[in-house]
Amino acid sequence: MQRISTRCNFESAKTIKMFESFLTSIEQNRLLILETTGAFLTLWCVYLAAKNKISNWPVSMIASVVYFFVFYINRLFSDAYLQIIFLLFQTYGWWFWSNYNTIKSEKTISSIKKKEMIVLIGIGTLAYIIWYSIYIKINVNARYPSIDSLCTIISLLALFMQAKHWIENWLVWIFVDLIYVPLYALSDQIVTGGLYVVLIILAIKGYLDWKKQIQTTVS
Repeated sequence: MQRISTRCNFESAKTIKMFESFLTSIEQNRLLILETTGAFLTLWCVYLAAKNKISNWPVSMIASVVYFFVFYINRLFSDAYLQIIFLLFQTYGWWFWSNYNTIKSEKTISSIKKKEMIVLIGIGTLAYIIWYSIYIKINVNARYPSIDSLCTIISLLALFMQAKHWIENWLVWIFVDLIYVPLYALSDQIVTGGLYVVLIILAIKGYLDWKKQIQTTVS
């Protein structure tokens, strides 16, 4: 009986130790787990969007929430704040695609005019100067603040251009994603860096698809 009791105690102690090791492993790799989850959700929402499924919006919202914590933990605070704006945009997109929106309308794809481009560059430059000056004061321990805040402003410009259905939005997304890839690599977010390589490929496809649509409309 004593041997059985001793053996049971040993097995219990071993199980507890394994469970504690499991929890420690999760704690040590929580950023990687969150990052991988966010990357998976992002790719999933892109797939759903390509299938024209309204469920792409709630999935993308969850991805934004997950990535908010990923970027915040990794001290890429400007990227974290950007996820909040993405969340608002995704909420609107979900409503726009839903049956609650009775005034759906499709916008025609067009090209940005030279005057509009100059104005947009001016607004973007001013916004970057203002945001960067505020950002470095409220986030003194931020990683790569100049690049992170710059990418945030460029992303917002691309988002605005996308909403306007200007084909050049894809070129801006490609440009900013090319900056994001090495930024995430330097920040030890290899999974996200790989994700953005995929997003660059998808943005190139998006640009080519929109270009074909413009050519079809003209002809």
